[in-house]
Parts: sequence; structure tokens; C-alpha cells
Amino acid sequence: MNEFLVPKPFEPQRLPIDSSIYINDYETLVRLTKANRYLGEYKGFLSTLINPILLISPLINQEAVLSSKLEGTHATLEDVLNYDAGIVVDIERDEMREVVNYRKALFYAMDVLGTFYEDDPQKLPLTGRIIKDMHRILLEGARGNSKRKGIYKVYQNYIGGKSSVSFTPVSPQLTDDYMQNLEAYIHKEDFDVLIQSAIIHAQFEMIHPFEDGNGRIGRLLIPLFLYYREILPFPTLYMSMYFENDRALYLDKLSRVSQKNDWIGWIKYYLEGIIAQTEYSIQVAKEIYALYEFMKNKVINQLNSANSIKLLNFIFESPVFNAKQASKASQLSIRSIYTLLNKMEKLGYIKSTDKKRNKIYYCPQLLEIIQI
Repeated sequence: MNEFLVPKPFEPQRLPIDSSIYINDYETLVRLTKANRYLGEYKGFLSTLINPILLISPLINQEAVLSSKLEGTHATLEDVLNYDAGIVVDIERDEMREVVNYRKALFYAMDVLGTFYEDDPQKLPLTGRIIKDMHRILLEGARGNSKRKGIYKVYQNYIGGKSSVSFTPVSPQLTDDYMQNLEAYIHKEDFDVLIQSAIIHAQFEMIHPFEDGNGRIGRLLIPLFLYYREILPFPTLYMSMYFENDRALYLDKLSRVSQKNDWIGWIKYYLEGIIAQTEYSIQVAKEIYALYEFMKNKVINQLNSANSIKLLNFIFESPVFNAKQASKASQLSIRSIYTLLNKMEKLGYIKSTDKKRNKIYYCPQLLEIIQI
């Protein structure tokens, strides 16, 4: 690599940035008001759910696929669901592991993360510890497995190809300092949490603290921060779909922050994404919930079995599955599961492959809702 062509390591300004940059921008405030209104509706809907995991699981699968796709993987949502059901898929093992690990990292954070205003000794604040733990989970057994997992970089990393470096992130020597500053900002109350989340994501990407996996960890921080600051009752707002729809624009908006200090352009773009993804999430969540309620009422009346709800709950968490998985998750005997599956298939709620042995079952109506 020709050292004369490589940009020097970037040193972004420490956080917080000057809030007058966006407070006095009318278009930003219009977008912010709309985004907060949509998020309020989404939060209200999620807060009424008795079993939110039924809605969260499909959205997490989507996010894991799309965020990994931004990093060059080719696994589809169908591939991931089939993989979960034990079907051999035509995808490189490392690529599939990346998607599966993304889910694991998010579920880990959901399990240990507390919120900004609660004082639960069993939970953790959103700190470098959680970020490093997620990174370790993300790379385990995947393409970046040879890189340092859960440890900030010790060698300089670069954005772009080997012969055409477009951006040089913060140097290894300054990474700890910048990450401490970012962590302090995460725990600071600023003008608005949504704008704060936009700034956090951009700053993390400019720091690029790890040797690999920075994009995915940076995107995971968005829903986790919104949950941590109690904007949402669960970390269920995912931006990768918006970013993936126009990857070049996403990267351009990020690069303009470092090149031209264009925070306004980035924040407005980001808020448009919050609006789009909140609107999408509300629509999908309501469709899934309506389908679940419809099927639950039908199943109770037609199958006359209390155990059928256990199976139905599992199906909504794992819409492609085999009988053994259903038996284990529902804690029902394999005989009971086969009886219920046969009845549900005859009623048209699920379908199965033509195999006599090792059948794979799936819920076509649910798959239609969550397809991407």
C-alpha cells in the first residue's frame, strides 16, 4: 500500500456536538417531530402486547439478514429460516454463521441490558463491556474469527479497497479515548434521544474501534440505545432495511460527516429512516398480531386443545421448523405434536414438505408478511 496515498487517521470532534447546528434547522425539527410521533404510536402498540417475542423474532431475523447483507453476505431470510429448521442450505458456513451470530449478539444484549432510569443490580448499562461482548459473539466462528474478538483494534484499519483507501478511521492509539467519550455521551441527556442516536451511530462508524464487524455493531447500537433510553419497551426498531435500500446514499451521508462536518445532512437522512422504519414496523407488527389472534381463535375452537396455543406460539417464533423442534420448544410429546400438526395442516394453517420422514413445516401466511 502506498503510504502517500493513504489518508491520515481521522480525528472526529469529541461529543457532544454543538446542538445549535440542528436546533435552528427547521427541516430537521419537522422530521424530528414526525419521527417522535411515529415512535410514540409504535411504543404504545408494543406496550399492549402480552407476548411480544412473537413479533420481535420475525423482525430480528429480518434485521440479522439485512445488516449482514450490508457487509457482503448473500444469505436470505429463507436461507436463515431453513437453516434454523435443520435444512442444508447452499450458503457458505461462515456467512450463515455471521447472520446467526448477529441474532445471538442482539439477544445477549436484550438479556443483560438495563435502562437509563432504572436501578436493577441484575442489569448492565450500555457500556463498552456490552459492546465488546457483542463483538465477541458476532465474530465467533465467522469470517472475522481470526481477528481480535471483543478487543479494540491494535493495528490501523481502513475503509475501502487495498489500493483505494477512502477513509482512515481513528488510530488505535486514540481509540480507547474516543470510545470512552462515546460511552460518556451515551449516558448524557442531550436535546433529543433520536438525534443523539444518529450522532452515536455516525461517531461509532468514524471511530471504527474493531478490526472487523464495526458496521454490524454500529447498527445494533441503534435499537439498543433507543431501548436503553426507554424510547421503546423493546429494542425493536431496525435501520438496516433503510440503509440497504440505498447503500451508496447511506455511505455518502456518513462520509460527508467526516469530510465536510455535515451533521445536518446526516441527521435529516437518519430521521427519515426512523420515520420509514417505524412506519414499516408498525404495519408488520400489526399484521403479525392480527394473524396470530385470528389463528389463535380458530385453533382454540377447531382443535379443542389447550396445548395448541403452545404450538402456535412456537410457530410464530419459528415459522419454518421440524416436529422435534416444536416438541422441545412446546414441551409436548412428539406424538402430541404430530397430532396437532396434522390437524393444523388439514385446516390450512401450516404446510409441510412432501417427505414422509423428517418433514419440514412452515406457516405460509406468516412468511408472506415477513418476506423481504
